[in-house]
Amino acid sequence: MTKLLRDAISQVEQLPDGEQDAAATAMLDYLAHKRDLRVSDADLAEIRRRRANPNRKLVSHDEARARIKRLGA
Repeated sequence: MTKLLRDAISQVEQLPDGEQDAAATAMLDYLAHKRDLRVSDADLAEIRRRRANPNRKLVSHDEARARIKRLGA
């Protein structure tokens, strides 16, 4: 077990039972779906292309949330 995981578990152990269950559920969900989190080669190329653009537009967290909300997510 890595030091980071030991530290995380130690912190989770200090939480109330309900929060421990929430943390455990999040970890189990990650483990169940980690293969679904992969970025395709085409998506990675698009990400790199956009990040390389010196004139790219960045938005605040609030604007990002508003855009996601408008998309119905």
